[in-house]
Amino acid sequence: MPQVQLADAAVATRINRRIMELVMNGETNPRLTVRQQLRQAERACCYDAEGGRGWKTTGQGLTGCDYEVLLNQQGLLSLKYLQEFTGAYPWEQALHVTFDLRTGRQLALADLVTDPPAQLTRRMHGAISRRFGEALAEMRNEADSADIAFVAERFCWDWAAKRVRFESDSGPVEADRASEPNLESFALTPTELRLYYERMLPHVILNYEPETTYHFSYARVQPRGLLLPVAARARQVKPK
Repeated sequence: MPQVQLADAAVATRINRRIMELVMNGETNPRLTVRQQLRQAERACCYDAEGGRGWKTTGQGLTGCDYEVLLNQQGLLSLKYLQEFTGAYPWEQALHVTFDLRTGRQLALADLVTDPPAQLTRRMHGAISRRFGEALAEMRNEADSADIAFVAERFCWDWAAKRVRFESDSGPVEADRASEPNLESFALTPTELRLYYERMLPHVILNYEPETTYHFSYARVQPRGLLLPVAARARQVKPK
């Protein structure tokens, strides 16, 4: 569980509580320590109190977490946190959050770039369609036609237009549409903004899921606020 320590204890507490809420999907108890709350979640998942069988080798629910610090500079903290679940099969979910280390406030993308959301969404539409088109081309070499058709349907692929059909696209009302990219699913690194998009294919064909991370160097967006000095430093770094 990521937890921060800062000279301003109140700001650190604000950040740590928010991280706990995110990892635990809002099911938190501020009267308990982080360790106690994790133990409570573990018991809820894997301890059979009513059946008298004690700890189970398998359960259902949140069973673990991990994290990675993607950026910690210029008053910005951007984290990747990983939720580990078990049920019919184990699976993981990677999510991201960015904080202002001066105030402890969780930041939205609009706090960090001036690019209009509609413009960023259009750019993501194009990037997602290109990536999925490439994934379909690769599948033709290793997957059967039924799997290809299923994955294409899951991604709402328009074979005629060679692009993903999104909710905001024009066209027949009855046509299936893919969900829009969530611009609040983002992270920062010392060199780039990262946006994310996934469709969560069924477990048996999860290997056909295209890469979910979309990379935008700071030269390709319009930084603002706390991101300005980070972007300026990135421009000064000479490529190897």
